[in-house]
Amino acid sequence: MKLLNVHTHYPSGSHAADEIVNLRPGEYSGVLPRLYSAGLHPWFLREASLESDLEWLHACAPGAVAIGEAGLDKLVNTPADLQMAAFRACITVSEQTGKPLIIHCVKAYEAVIAVKKNLKPVQPWIIHGFDKHPQTAAELLRAGCYLSFGKALFNDRSHAARSLQSVPADRFFLETDDARDLTIEAVYTRAARIRGVTQEEMTTGGVRPDSIFRL
Repeated sequence: MKLLNVHTHYPSGSHAADEIVNLRPGEYSGVLPRLYSAGLHPWFLREASLESDLEWLHACAPGAVAIGEAGLDKLVNTPADLQMAAFRACITVSEQTGKPLIIHCVKAYEAVIAVKKNLKPVQPWIIHGFDKHPQTAAELLRAGCYLSFGKALFNDRSHAARSLQSVPADRFFLETDDARDLTIEAVYTRAARIRGVTQEEMTTGGVRPDSIFRL
């Protein structure tokens, strides 16, 4: 079984892994990756370009395996109402296309959970780059979210390792995100060590990618 890198900005081209390459408006030209996600990241939103960004998203969505990354970030200067408008637009595209949503969330977990409870989406929501306390992980799991772990697992000061230990095997993914010098193989090895399982168990156990994505 191939490994799955659920979210990367820098694909390695590894034959051992399926890599979902994240795209955003104006970032990519030429032939699209075989597997990609397309979304409106809160860092790069501009009121003046929102309409054209949404047109781009609708054009890319049919070929994507996921929508996102999209979400809410309280540490960025992007106005909160613009973030919410783009987030809700991405949720709509996710639901319309029947594809999971990859979420960027910084200090806005309560808001994300509230939106999910209000809109009651059918498609899976994956919180990427998770590195928060197990209590936050539990709240997101209760809300029906999946979690994705990556480079924070290598930081001894991060809560990511303890959270990974507490998450059921069928509720998390692994990723490399924006780390250029990190392989998904290394993330799987680290995750197996943290969870106290073999590399084979780490690879074959847990959530089945084909139950979430059309790879």
